[in-house]
Amino acid sequence: MREELDRSDMEYADFAVRHQSILMAVARNICGGNATACDDLVQDVLLRALLKWDSLRGWGEPERRAWLVRVLHNRFLDTCRRSRTEATTVINLGNVHKLFEEPDAPDPELWECVTEAELLQAVALLPFNLRRTFELHSEGLRHAEIGRRLGAPVGTVGTWLYHARLKLRDQLRDMAEARRKLGSG
Repeated sequence: MREELDRSDMEYADFAVRHQSILMAVARNICGGNATACDDLVQDVLLRALLKWDSLRGWGEPERRAWLVRVLHNRFLDTCRRSRTEATTVINLGNVHKLFEEPDAPDPELWECVTEAELLQAVALLPFNLRRTFELHSEGLRHAEIGRRLGAPVGTVGTWLYHARLKLRDQLRDMAEARRKLGSG
C-alpha cells in the first residue's frame, strides 16, 4: 500500500512539473501578464488536479492536458465574475446607503443628503486600521487580500470592516438627517 502511494505521488509530481509551464503560458495569455494572478491560477489548477488525481491517472495525456486547460479557463472566468461582483459593491456616493443596510437603517434617500466630500472626510477620520480596511474593501479586495496587505487575520479584517461601517454610519447619519430636515423645512 505504501509503495502504491509513493508511486502515485511521484506520478503526480512528474505530471505537475511537466504541465506547469504549459499552464503558466496559458495563464499569462488570459491574465494579461499579472504574475501573481498567473501563479495563483496555476497553483489552484494543480491543486484541483491533485485532488482528482485518482481519476486523472487513468486518462491519456491529451485528455489530462485538455482537462487542465479547461479547468484553468473556468477558474479564470470564476475569478473575473467574482471580481466584477465585488467591483459593483465598491462604496461611492451613488451607493453609500449600502453601508447602512440593516433592519433598523434609515431609508436610502437619507444618504442622498451626504456629499462625496463628506463621505471621504468621514473615511479619513477613521482610525488607521479601520480606514485602510474600508478603503481596500471599497476597491474590491477580498478579506484575505486585505489581511495579507495589513498583516492581519481574515477574522480581524471582518471585524475592522464592521466597526468602520458602524463609525461611518454614526458620523454620517446625523449630518444627513440635519441636511434632509433643512431641505424639507
